[in-house]
Amino acid sequence: MLELEILGSNATAPTREGPASCYLLRTATGVLLVDAGPGSLLAYCARHDLADLRGIVVTHLHADHSLDLMAWAYRWTFPEKLAQIPLFHPEGETERLAAFDAVFGIPTLPTMHRPIGQSFRAVPMPRDGVTVHEVDGLSFRSFAAHHSVPSAALRFEAPDGRVVAFSSDTGYCAPVAEAAREADLFVCESTYLEADEQALHGHGHLTARMAGRLAAEADARHLVLTHFADPADWDAGREHATEHFTGPVSIAVPGSVFPAGAA
Repeated sequence: MLELEILGSNATAPTREGPASCYLLRTATGVLLVDAGPGSLLAYCARHDLADLRGIVVTHLHADHSLDLMAWAYRWTFPEKLAQIPLFHPEGETERLAAFDAVFGIPTLPTMHRPIGQSFRAVPMPRDGVTVHEVDGLSFRSFAAHHSVPSAALRFEAPDGRVVAFSSDTGYCAPVAEAAREADLFVCESTYLEADEQALHGHGHLTARMAGRLAAEADARHLVLTHFADPADWDAGREHATEHFTGPVSIAVPGSVFPAGAA
């Protein structure tokens, strides 16, 4: 079993449509959180038990993908300390991750001096597309996306061969297409309908059309568009993506569940 559950998909902050970027991969034995945007802890606790969480993978340390890490760490240490789980993050971001604890650590509580450091086992991810990590029966690799901070496209593979890929925040680049190669589900950011060169290739983002082209280039089987700057663009974004990608195109609406296809 491998399913994708959308907890949140907004590009900046929680809105009435749901939290910022946060997704679950559900296996037969537990769940894995991909990104911890604002609102992720609340959305998770409304649907799942904390004991089911096997690990957290953060694609990059922009706030809309990682701000709730401290909320998760606070809950992991108080009122009772839960068993430590792995926290995967892009290689080179260890100091910025530690800065969370420097700001929000509580010196008077022994279990919360360094909430993130005491809650999670931090695992840097080389974005080389080669190094394999394993958690809850899934293996995954991290690829170098094109963004203003180290950003990791992800490729998760189940033992039966099913694949779920995430673009992370990125401009159009070959490693992201490789991460999504023949994926059963490709969760791809489509921040804009239209944007200038600086937004797309300088800072590093995609339009829905570009997401469709990436999915077609990768021969992905099902494209799930996410990270819209404006949820009002969902329908138009789907139409734009289908100009280039002929497979199924869905929107990452919070609460949606997508089973990965048969191997």
